[in-house]
Amino acid sequence: MTEHSMIIQQGIWARLGLPRELCWGFFGIFLFITGATIEQSWLASLLQHRGFDAVHISLLSSVFGLCVALVSWFSGIGAGVLGLRRLMWAATIIYFIGSIPFIGWALPQGNYPLMVASYALRGVAYPLFAYSFLVWVNQRCEPGILGRAVSWFWIAFGVGMTIVGPWYSGVMLPVIGETATLLSGFVFVVLGAFCALVLNRDRPQWQRDGRLGAALAEGLLVLVREPKMRLAVIVKTINDIGKFSLVILMPVYLPRFGFSIAQWLAIWGLVNVVNIFANYFFGWLGDTIGWRKTVVWFSGTLCGLAMIAVCYAPVWFGNSETALFMALVLYAIGLGAFGPLSALIPSLLPQNKGAAISCLNLGSGLSNFVGPLIVTLCVVPLGVEGTLWVIAILYFAASLLSVPLTLPEEG
Repeated sequence: MTEHSMIIQQGIWARLGLPRELCWGFFGIFLFITGATIEQSWLASLLQHRGFDAVHISLLSSVFGLCVALVSWFSGIGAGVLGLRRLMWAATIIYFIGSIPFIGWALPQGNYPLMVASYALRGVAYPLFAYSFLVWVNQRCEPGILGRAVSWFWIAFGVGMTIVGPWYSGVMLPVIGETATLLSGFVFVVLGAFCALVLNRDRPQWQRDGRLGAALAEGLLVLVREPKMRLAVIVKTINDIGKFSLVILMPVYLPRFGFSIAQWLAIWGLVNVVNIFANYFFGWLGDTIGWRKTVVWFSGTLCGLAMIAVCYAPVWFGNSETALFMALVLYAIGLGAFGPLSALIPSLLPQNKGAAISCLNLGSGLSNFVGPLIVTLCVVPLGVEGTLWVIAILYFAASLLSVPLTLPEEG
C-alpha cells in the first residue's frame, strides 16, 4: 500500500467507500455507460420491428458480447503496462469509430453484416473504459473499504446502463426517434470522459517499463495454474447473464401478456433503482461478514428464484405490473449480492493482482456474450420459459461454485 493510497482512505466519504479523489471518476463512469449502452434495453425490439428474427438479434448481441469479453480481459492486463488513462482515452475514441457507421449506415440501411461489425466495435468501448477504472479502484482502495468501493462502481455502472439509459430512452424515443436518441448518447460519452479523465486528477500507478506480451501471457497462465481463478471466471460470468438475456427475452415475451415496450422500460428502470441500494448493502455486508459468504448465501440463490418468478408472473397474474415488478425486484437484490466478487476475486491472488483483475474483468465481459448466447441456443428449442429455467439453474450453480473461493488467509 503506497503512502498516497493510504491518504485517500481518510474522511467520511472514504469510510463509505467513496474516496474524494475518485468521485469524479465514478460520476464519469455513470455518464459514459449511459451514453455507450443507451440502446441496450430497446435495440432488440427495434430490430424485431424491422424484420429481424430472434436468432439474428441474439447473434448480434453474442458477437457484441464476445468483443466485450475479450476487451474486458485485456483491460485488466493492459492497464498496468499501457496506463489506465491511456486505455480510457482510447475507449472514448473507439466508441465514436464504431458508433458512427452503426448509427449512420448499418441501422438505416438494414445492412446486417455492417451492423454486426460496427456494433461489435462500438461494444469494445464501454468495457475498456469502465473496467479500466475498476482496476483503478482496486489499486487505490485498501481492503477495509474495498467491498463498498466496488459497490459504488457497480452502482455508477448500473444507474447508467439500467436506470437512466432506459428511462431517458423511454422519454426521448417517442419525441425524437431512434436515430436521434442514439446520437444523443455522444453527449453523455464526452461528458463522462471529461469527468473521469480531466476533472478526476488522481494518478494511478503505471508500470512504464513493463512488457505487454509478458503481461498478456501471465493473464492466460494464471487461468491454467490457479483452479480458483477458473471457478471465479465462471461465477462472474454467470453473475450478469440474466441481465443480458432479459433485455432480449422480455421485449419478445411480455407483449404476449399485454405489456407494451414502454411499460417494460419503465419497470426495468425502476427495478434497477432497488439494485442501487442492494449493491451498497451487500458491499457493506461483504466487508462485515466476508465477501465469499455474502456471495454464497445470497447471490445465485436469489437470482435463480427470481428467474423462475419472472417466467411465471405474467402467466399467473397476466398484465400485472406489480407482479412483474416484484419478480424483477428479487432479481435486482440477488444481483447486488454478486457485488463483493469484485473485491473477492482480486484478493484471491494478492501477489498477482493484475492477473486476478483480468480474470474478474473477463468474467464480467463474458456475461455479455454468454447471456445472449443462451438465448440463441435455447429460445427456439425450449421457448422463453425454458430459457429462463436454464438461466435459473445456472444461477443456483453459481452459489455452489463460490464455496471454494476462499482467501489465502482462510486456507
